[in-house]
Amino acid sequence: MMLPKITELEFNIEQTETVPKIGKSFLFDFEKGEFVLENGKMVELHGIDALKMWIEKVIQTEKFRFEIYEGIDYGVTIEDLIGSNLPRAFIEAEIKREVTSSLETHPYIQDITNWQFVRNGKRMSVKFQVITVDGAFDQGVNLVA
Repeated sequence: MMLPKITELEFNIEQTETVPKIGKSFLFDFEKGEFVLENGKMVELHGIDALKMWIEKVIQTEKFRFEIYEGIDYGVTIEDLIGSNLPRAFIEAEIKREVTSSLETHPYIQDITNWQFVRNGKRMSVKFQVITVDGAFDQGVNLVA
């Protein structure tokens, strides 16, 4: 019995880029330090709202402080900068660097731009624009030393 000789198989596979899924998150009240409940259940967030909450959680979590994140590169190391007497330009540059490197680990985020800083004693308000794979939005975070 003779089989035909096959020298090369050709496949036409189109490479398509897929937009990563954001997933879901839960609404957290950072002032109270607890999840928001409605009818006894945590409030679910989806899409951009979930991404905004993830950003807030990352920025409000000091890296290496909590054992639950041990071995995971989650959070930022900016707490010591907020109330320090270091030069303002240095503090802002370090916050930009830390926040950008932490947030760009999310596959949906491409860039962080248009930074604005307002400092009031041991408080700092930080605003920036998040560039995603399919658009952009503004994000603000209040930091306390």
